[in-house]
Amino acid sequence: MSMPVKNIKFGEIDAKNEVFEQGRTGSHVFKNSFQIPPGIEMHKLTSGAKYFIHGQKGCGKTALLLYLKSILDESNCKTKTILFKSGITEPERQKIAAGQGFQIVQQNDIPVVEYDYKINWLWYIYRNLLREVSEDQVFEGKDTLSSLKRLLGIHAETSTSFLSDLTTKRIKAHAKAGIGAGPFSGEIGAEIEAVSQNDENIEIEIIEIVERHIGKVKIYPRRRTALLFDELELFWNKTDQRSRDLFLIRDLLYAVSRCNQTFGMDTAALMVVACVRSEVLHEVNRVGPEISRDVDDFGVRVNWNVTIENENQPILRIVEAKINASEIESDEEPTHPEEIWVKYFPRSAFGRKFKQYILDNAMFKPRNIVNMLTLARDLRPDDHSISFSSIDQVQLEFSKRTWREIEEELSGEYSSDDVTPWFPPAGIRAQQLCCA
Repeated sequence: MSMPVKNIKFGEIDAKNEVFEQGRTGSHVFKNSFQIPPGIEMHKLTSGAKYFIHGQKGCGKTALLLYLKSILDESNCKTKTILFKSGITEPERQKIAAGQGFQIVQQNDIPVVEYDYKINWLWYIYRNLLREVSEDQVFEGKDTLSSLKRLLGIHAETSTSFLSDLTTKRIKAHAKAGIGAGPFSGEIGAEIEAVSQNDENIEIEIIEIVERHIGKVKIYPRRRTALLFDELELFWNKTDQRSRDLFLIRDLLYAVSRCNQTFGMDTAALMVVACVRSEVLHEVNRVGPEISRDVDDFGVRVNWNVTIENENQPILRIVEAKINASEIESDEEPTHPEEIWVKYFPRSAFGRKFKQYILDNAMFKPRNIVNMLTLARDLRPDDHSISFSSIDQVQLEFSKRTWREIEEELSGEYSSDDVTPWFPPAGIRAQQLCCA
């Protein structure tokens, strides 16, 4: 007999919540069941050859980033994750934007205000990367490392406040303090002496000094340091918030690419990775098309829909692997993948084979699959399989949750007045709301 379905860990709607919960409970289902999306070569991400992850909402970008983090952590790499959406509150974003320079540009003969946060992000990335690098990671260039840390104001400093590293006021303060924070190694000292005569753009000059000398800091290949950016999403509430966040994300993507290319092959032990949603990237492309080219060249796209006519899609391996990993943690013998669909699920649903039904309704997104199966599992947790009746009963709630996801995606293109949900009246089957 199969185990109770309550023991199956299908995961959480957000992968970071799944990893957090399993970390607390000692479960390893996420790591042991992770499926690499089709067409993605992990060695290109772990080596830093690719450093953007993009795809639609719910496709598994965060899960891939977390899996990458686990690989890096296991290889003795220092990692730090920054969450753009939940890591910076609205008041903090307002402080970051306050006093920021802007210019008026013409877009289709219409004057538009354009903000520039590139230097802010470059300061943030270099400060947080070098803050994580200790002397025992370096086999050559320790004096250079010490000089760069002094110059950026992080020598013997432990604060990791997001706000203190991003606001223009604090950056200028760090820059002025950095100039007088010696001693510096010979060549860096000479350059600082030259630029200190004019402090008008000193924060820009310091970044250029850092980029000229960071390649001299040689880090052991197995002692790497990586920054991982996730939740690059816009606040859609107001037009000014959306516009501000759009430029923040555009310039973060620019800074990520610039830093990685500055590191190059000589400093491959330093890397920065960023996850961005497709609809956000589409909006960014309107104000900075050159960034999209970098994302295409140095990014991987998470996409599970590879053979539409084949019900044995790679995305279904996620379900099989989750169940197998859950069985092992419950001291059960893992079921053969093909037998899983007979053992734990109905053979069909609404006139379709169950596998095809899942694919159609989940729209080839792991988040939707997790949503549907978790709802059905929790309806009758002590059952030993998920029945057609359970699938039928959760359809309306699943449809509502799916619509919320779609609504967020549409908000990148349309106003809230243009995006109006519709739910079926009584007597109409709930599954008609999703893919029929």
